[in-house]
Amino acid sequence: MPETTPEPRLFVGSRVTYGGPHNVLYGRPLLVLPCRTKSPCPACDEWDLNNSDAQADREHFMIMDLATGVYVKHAALGELTPIPHEWPEDAVPFNINGYWYAAAYTTAGGSDRARMVHFYTADTLMGRTWCHFRELSPEVHQLDEQGRHRPAF
Repeated sequence: MPETTPEPRLFVGSRVTYGGPHNVLYGRPLLVLPCRTKSPCPACDEWDLNNSDAQADREHFMIMDLATGVYVKHAALGELTPIPHEWPEDAVPFNINGYWYAAAYTTAGGSDRARMVHFYTADTLMGRTWCHFRELSPEVHQLDEQGRHRPAF
């Protein structure tokens, strides 16, 4: 049986173009964010309550035009076309609550299982999100180690 290439993941922090019903955002490069950013999304809440696999990939996102601040919550994956981007070599594909991040490193988050996960974006911005881990996986340890080698700002 021939090997198949998995679908490419859409990472938070990526740039996309949009083809959904909100045509005010057509033709612009938009930033991908988790759908729950800025306010709760009822469909996200439903997903959180009913999804038994927290590592399952999300199929909807919030997209934002950083120039205007205009955003659309719950944009379906099928409405988004990724703009190709090469992530840095040390980026670690990291899943937090169904969203994928090109994680750069972690910093202390208040307890032995909490971290601030710093992630790359397709812009020059470095994003970050707080996370509490049920278990400290090899990826968490790798990101912790990468964080120890980052200069303090």
